[in-house]
Amino acid sequence: MNDTPEMLTADRHRLLREHLMSEIAAETKAPRSRRRHAWWIAPPLAIAAVAAVTVVGQGRHDDGRGPAAPGVSASAAPASSATSAPTAPATSAAESKSPAVPEPADAAALLSRAAKAVLSSPDPGAKNTQFVYQRQITDGARESKRERTTWMPVDGRSAGLIVDPTMYGADTEGRVAWPAPLGTAVGAPKKAGFDVPTYEFVASLPAERDRLLQQLLNADRSKAVAGQQMTKEMRYQIAFGDIQLIFQNVGAPPAVAGALMEAAATLAGTSVVADEVDALGRHGVAVVGMNGTMRVSLVFDKQTGVFLGVRQVLLADLPPVGRDGRPPVGSPAPGAGNGKGYDFATAVLQAGVVDRPGDQPRS
Repeated sequence: MNDTPEMLTADRHRLLREHLMSEIAAETKAPRSRRRHAWWIAPPLAIAAVAAVTVVGQGRHDDGRGPAAPGVSASAAPASSATSAPTAPATSAAESKSPAVPEPADAAALLSRAAKAVLSSPDPGAKNTQFVYQRQITDGARESKRERTTWMPVDGRSAGLIVDPTMYGADTEGRVAWPAPLGTAVGAPKKAGFDVPTYEFVASLPAERDRLLQQLLNADRSKAVAGQQMTKEMRYQIAFGDIQLIFQNVGAPPAVAGALMEAAATLAGTSVVADEVDALGRHGVAVVGMNGTMRVSLVFDKQTGVFLGVRQVLLADLPPVGRDGRPPVGSPAPGAGNGKGYDFATAVLQAGVVDRPGDQPRS
């Protein structure tokens, strides 16, 4: 494990231990507390924001960017006026028709193509009264593989719903009401931001890589650490953790999703891997970063750019970090993840925008 002090917020600890959701409103023993009311759904073993500071790649830009990747133009993706069209389901490259053009020769080109492709996805035009729907498979080394369905409020001001029989407090049908993230409980924040992102907030972000990257890096992080000086490395990891949370729990309109993909890939300390798998073994291109004691892969379909899922592996189960400080690659050590080869993984089966909890997107 990492010997550097952890810097996780109390809410993100709760986020990573959803089976203890009865303690959501309580303070934990984490080194700091960014807010008192958390609502995220994430793997109990994931580290979803900042943890121990790790070495950042040499030769990076001072503004937190790695080697520049081809940008995605926001003007290439006019938003649809439809309000009920579901977002594209997560399908693997193998399930998509093969493109007529040759496969890109390197990982960066694969990601650039995927980021451009996602711009052609229909924009659901979500209203603030609607809910973001996601059905996914979750699988962890210490948990059974299972299906989970979530409905989260677009504006963050209504209660959401989770269907997952393994969650603490689930009824006989596996249903758990999820508290509204904004303004409806004692101590709940009144305004959305990177620390409490909602779909409405994400939709307001710049749909251009460099502007989005600067907004991530320039965001007020004064509450992110207590008694410690904010470093560039910490700021980069916070930004990567924010992008992970958006893809994993909130979702993003196509134009912003493409910009987020490329912003993640240009952050110092991240890399792009041409072939990574989700919880169902679907192959995709991935942006990889280090979050504390784990290497986290955000996996995207190589053809459509649709978010497939997250794959997390303990750094202790991977080859050592290279001299450039970038995330280690290669196969996990034998026996890693209790034989699964990873510590936690997800696979998105369907995503969309619906009118109320319990609804399903139109096929």
